[in-house]
Parts: sequence; C-alpha cells; structure tokens
Amino acid sequence: MSMMKTVIELTASARRKADTAGLGDRLAALAIGQWARKGDFVELAGAGEPVIFIIRARRIRVAADGGQTLVFELDHPPRPALR
Repeated sequence: MSMMKTVIELTASARRKADTAGLGDRLAALAIGQWARKGDFVELAGAGEPVIFIIRARRIRVAADGGQTLVFELDHPPRPALR
C-alpha cells in the first residue's frame, strides 16, 4: 500500500478554536495517518489544557493529473461524526 498525502481542513468552529488557542500552525503542519477514521479524536497538547478535535469527515481529492490526497475535516467541539 503506497502512502497517500494527507491534509487537514477545519470547520468554521474548529478554525475559531484553533485561532483562539494559537494552534493554526500546528494544525497546518499536522499529517494524520491514513489509518485514522471518521469519529477519531485528535488531541493537541499545549501550554494549557489540551484541545480536542474530532475527524468529522474524510475524503479523497483527485487532481486533474490523477494525484490523490486524503483530506481530513476536523471539527470542534468534538461532536459525533456525521453518517
């Protein structure tokens, strides 16, 4: 199995939390493994309390040249994943 590139996208509420907690750069650099699934929690430790996001959705983005990227959408607060 070849490794697919992964990227993070944030819901509006997750973006607000990331901005207020100063986690934007850490989330932008985060590479979640392909094994992660919808409903999994992503916990980022910091100077204060850890901030917990949930993988709300995952999808494969296929570029015009055929390149594939696995996109993880994170949400906050962690609510049950959509079906």
